[in-house]
Amino acid sequence: MMHGLLSDAHGNLEAFQQGVNLLRRLGAERLHFLGDAVGYLPGFAVLDVLAEENMESLLGNHEVMLLAGGITAQRDAVYQLMPMHQALGEARRQFIAALPTQRQWQAPCGPVLLVHGSPSAPTHGYVYPDTELDGFTPAAGSVVFMGHTHRPFQREAAGVRYINIGSCGLPRDAGSLGCAALFDDVTGAVQLLRFDIRNATQAALQRCGAVHPAVQAVFERPVPDKMIGDICYA
Repeated sequence: MMHGLLSDAHGNLEAFQQGVNLLRRLGAERLHFLGDAVGYLPGFAVLDVLAEENMESLLGNHEVMLLAGGITAQRDAVYQLMPMHQALGEARRQFIAALPTQRQWQAPCGPVLLVHGSPSAPTHGYVYPDTELDGFTPAAGSVVFMGHTHRPFQREAAGVRYINIGSCGLPRDAGSLGCAALFDDVTGAVQLLRFDIRNATQAALQRCGAVHPAVQAVFERPVPDKMIGDICYA
């Protein structure tokens, strides 16, 4: 079966939908979202699509903050979650509260683990392209998919493949290039797909309104001369 994976939309509905359409066009039969539908760009748009379409989704750290509230005014100037916390409503609250922190199954190619953060801290752990991987303990032969750091990569350690699928809505390595992953659970093949989200982001910003200058600056980061990992452009 072909799986499509997305993460870290952060309110950028238009880029998220662009990623979904790309994955479906390339043959994805089962879609997964690895958390952080909200935050930075205000609004429930991505969260509501996940609920309406019953996409297999995980709890992200921004969903945790959205439920809890209590964010300082200085931090929330960037996150823009407190007004959403106050307007959340019971249906959305229940949807978020029911999201799992991880998913795992035995695929034909071996064990598969999905987390937002890391295998040892599924919601809040950070795994960057240069993070030491030997401290994690998935079974040999496993394929581990992650998000959270907004920086895609593929690496292997101790017989385990680690794939960070980056961000479809707020990429931190190249602000104009969202990322999605296509996974064949029979052969184990994984493609990281970069797609141009400039028009989608402009539409999202027009819909959502002003964002913090630090967030706008992320969208404006240039594409590095050398991208890390096995990345295809779509």
